[in-house]
Amino acid sequence: MSDIIIRGGTIVDGTGAPAYQADLRVQDGEIAEIGSGLAPQDGVREFDATGCVVTPGFIEPHTHMDAVMWWQPSMDPLPGFGVTTAVIGNCGFTAAPVSTDPDVRMEMVKIFTFFEEVPIQPFLDRLPWDWATFSEYRESLDRNAKTACNIAGYVGHIAMRLVVMGLDAWNRAATPQEIEKMCALVEAGIKAG
Repeated sequence: MSDIIIRGGTIVDGTGAPAYQADLRVQDGEIAEIGSGLAPQDGVREFDATGCVVTPGFIEPHTHMDAVMWWQPSMDPLPGFGVTTAVIGNCGFTAAPVSTDPDVRMEMVKIFTFFEEVPIQPFLDRLPWDWATFSEYRESLDRNAKTACNIAGYVGHIAMRLVVMGLDAWNRAATPQEIEKMCALVEAGIKAG
C-alpha cells in the first residue's frame, strides 16, 4: 500500500505556507506529487480526504516512553493523533545509560513509575536490560522493539549521574572526575545518534 492518492484534502505542508485544497500522490512510500485533479492510476488506492487536513507527521516533543515501546510497540495513542516521531529522555530521566548495578538501575525504574505512573512490573518483565550505554540501548531498541513511531532521544542528566555516581548521586555533588565521565557519556550518546 505504498502507492496511494489522497483526494480533496486541505494540505498543510509544514513550511508555514497557507493551507490549500489539493490531491496528494504517494509513490514508493514518498510524496511524489501535489496538485488539483491528479490523474488516477491503475491499481492505486484512492482516499477521499474532503473535510480533512493532510499534513506531514507530527513530532511529539515530550514523552517518557523510553521503555513503554517494549511492551506497547504501537505507541498508542500517539499514532492516532498523527504523531510519527516521539522524543524520549525528557526531564533528565531516561532508560539509558543505565547502571549495571541492579539497585541503581531500579532507581531509574522508580523514577518512571513515580513521575509517569508507568507500572513497575513491565520494566522488570519486558525489558531485556541488555544495555548499559546509550548506543547499546539504541541497538536493543532497533532489535527488540519495532515501534509505530520514529524515536528521537535525549541522554538524561539523572541517568548519567546515577551511572557515574551510583546512589551517591542523591546525596552529594559530583567530583571533577565524575563530571568528566558524565561528559563522556553525553559525547557517546551524541555519537550514537
